[in-house]
Amino acid sequence: MSENKDREFSIEKSMDRLEEIAQILENPDTTLKDSLAVYSEGVNLIDACKKNLCDVEKEMIILTEKGENGDRG
Repeated sequence: MSENKDREFSIEKSMDRLEEIAQILENPDTTLKDSLAVYSEGVNLIDACKKNLCDVEKEMIILTEKGENGDRG
C-alpha cells in the first residue's frame, strides 16, 4: 500500500466489510462468480488488516522501549 492509502485505511471499516462479505458468502443465492469475487476481496482485506496490525504493534514496541529507556524524542 502507498503511504496515502495507509492513512485512508480503517480497520473498523475493513471489519465491517468483512462481515458483509461473510453474509454474502452465506447466502445460498450468491453465484459462484460473485462468491469468488467477494472471497478474493475478503482475502485482500484480511491481508491489509494483518499488515496494519503488525505496523501498529511495531510502533507500540518502539514507543514502549522509548518509555522504558526514558527517551523523550
